[in-house]
Amino acid sequence: MFFEYGHGPNRFVEVDPAGKITWEFKPQSIAVIFQALPNGNIVYAYGGNPTGVIEINRKGETVWNYVSKCPQVLGCDRLENGNTLVAEQGPCQVVEVDAKGNVVHTTKLTTAEKEFHRQVRNVHKLKNGNILAAHEGDGAIREYDSNGTVVWEYKGVENTGDALRLENGNTLIAGATTKRLFEVTPEGKTVWEFHSRSGRKRRSRL
Repeated sequence: MFFEYGHGPNRFVEVDPAGKITWEFKPQSIAVIFQALPNGNIVYAYGGNPTGVIEINRKGETVWNYVSKCPQVLGCDRLENGNTLVAEQGPCQVVEVDAKGNVVHTTKLTTAEKEFHRQVRNVHKLKNGNILAAHEGDGAIREYDSNGTVVWEYKGVENTGDALRLENGNTLIAGATTKRLFEVTPEGKTVWEFHSRSGRKRRSRL
């Protein structure tokens, strides 16, 4: 499944292994971050006016919707407890929202980006309760504790949009416009990377 926007209509498209379209849905505005849930529903952030996070079923019907008061939301993550992380821009922060739409916690994020559009992309809640956030404008991945203090950071990733904390403690980072996917240790050493230019994977030994 992927999302198309720009030259054609904004739409979600699901294809089978042969490339045949098996499902299509046209949302009300732009979306870049989405999540397929175990029940088949899709939860995604929408960046129009209004902006927020919505969950739809396979019929395209809305089953949950959180409308944000910030200028733009482009990142979200549905948690195991049923709550949803919402990456708000302007101010730059992450709010955790319950199934009833109530904000149960807010984590203030740090960014030097003045314009809201590139302040933060995707966010994830780690097993330790911290937040891992990809800051597109800053080109940085930052881990925050519940008080909003930066406890880990990796910089120099132009237009980064997402990062995942792996089971081994390393972090997998999407390089976005650099067309690079790479894995770094807590100390910031690259141990694996993939470049679209070469189409080859490379792994370093620790």
